[in-house]
Amino acid sequence: MPHCIVEYSAPLAQQIAIDNLVEQVHRGAIESELFEPASIKSRAYSAEHYCVGEAKAASFIHISFKIMPGRSSEQKLHLMQCVDRLIAPLCASVSSITMEVLDIEREHYFKRLND
Repeated sequence: MPHCIVEYSAPLAQQIAIDNLVEQVHRGAIESELFEPASIKSRAYSAEHYCVGEAKAASFIHISFKIMPGRSSEQKLHLMQCVDRLIAPLCASVSSITMEVLDIEREHYFKRLND
């Protein structure tokens, strides 16, 4: 844990190296020191169909962090700030960048590790 999920408007892949964006999100989660590095999972998905405000050429990045409960509001803010610091240089041309931290209910989470 956590799961770092990056959603982005598909045309951004022509402007930003998405693999680098994912690496910086992952690195930000590591640098937050809130998680064991080996437990962090990061990935990205493009949105082919989307709307952002009223601008036809607008773009977005939305990052969700799904984590186990127990972190304070200050720790969650720290996580988002660590990630924002690393992705900001990559995202100067992005119209909207948003993030959220979501607590997963332990009772509704399953994990199996295969060696």
